[in-house]
Amino acid sequence: MALPAKILIPGGYGVFGSLLARELSAVHAVRLVIAGRDGRAAERLCKSLDPGRCEPLALDLSDPRAFTRAASGCFAVVCAAGPFQLLSRDLPRLAAEAGAHWLDIADDEGWVVPILDDGDLGARARESGVAVLPGLSTVPALSGALARRSLEHAPAAERVRIVLWIGNRNLRGAGAIASALASGFRDPVAVRLPGGECRAYRFRSPDWELLRRDPGIEAEFRVAFEWGVNGWAVARLQGLPAGFLEPLSRWIAALAAPFGWFGSDAGCLQAEALDARGERRASAALLSRGQRIAILPAAIALESLLSGERAPRGVLGPGAWMSPGDWIAGVEARGLEFVSDKTED
Repeated sequence: MALPAKILIPGGYGVFGSLLARELSAVHAVRLVIAGRDGRAAERLCKSLDPGRCEPLALDLSDPRAFTRAASGCFAVVCAAGPFQLLSRDLPRLAAEAGAHWLDIADDEGWVVPILDDGDLGARARESGVAVLPGLSTVPALSGALARRSLEHAPAAERVRIVLWIGNRNLRGAGAIASALASGFRDPVAVRLPGGECRAYRFRSPDWELLRRDPGIEAEFRVAFEWGVNGWAVARLQGLPAGFLEPLSRWIAALAAPFGWFGSDAGCLQAEALDARGERRASAALLSRGQRIAILPAAIALESLLSGERAPRGVLGPGAWMSPGDWIAGVEARGLEFVSDKTED
């Protein structure tokens, strides 16, 4: 009898890694390896899951030999470590050479776009018979799907605006905060979402480049917080040297934790198709509770690999992996709410 597939989750005990581990352990008969620099934290999470199908591993991703050993024998590596800006882009290649699929929840343009453009990595992945799938998170997987769905209802649109609204009770780990500090909060504008109006800051993401390539339209991405002071504070801390990102983000995460008890755990991701005057012609949105939305694309993609439903080889972006309708149907089946509208001409 074949053993269950082994899945390595670097960053598996962090905010998003633990959500991913719980999602996979609840749905799939797989063996999970919860990995990270803190072996004790990995062990604590394993004890809270199914110890018979979960093992801890102390792993430093800056050690390529250690990572190769950890990836060897695994069906897939699903990376939830961060910030991705500080990780080596050799990791997907090492995973492919070890015979493991690579999936990650990166939303950083400096990670996702270069990985997709790496022709040598694609060749190595095809030779190994595995897939490299970056960007399997809220952004750019679901944001791209919603953008394309809104454009289906407004084909004459001039541009797309994507907004991610984050409730105050959604935990923000150090990796997520570091990504925000590195990606730039600026140019706040008022945006209308299903729950009302908010103040959203421009934020760098892979969407502007991926949507420029296909379907060939200008895109902007914005982030809004339920507690407006969060956006104001992040906007004031831009332009810091890379070496300050990790320690500062850990300090901010610890400082903000006591204030996470109030507000909402809701979330909203919306894409609007705008005309030449900036008027909304169509929109598509996903409404969620908590932060599970961030790991669902990776869980959905891994499920299709495990089932053999899809057998891709090489490097693929979220838009090439699934159609917008399939992404939306996949997260709806897992409890998210999809809403859309169109402005009559």
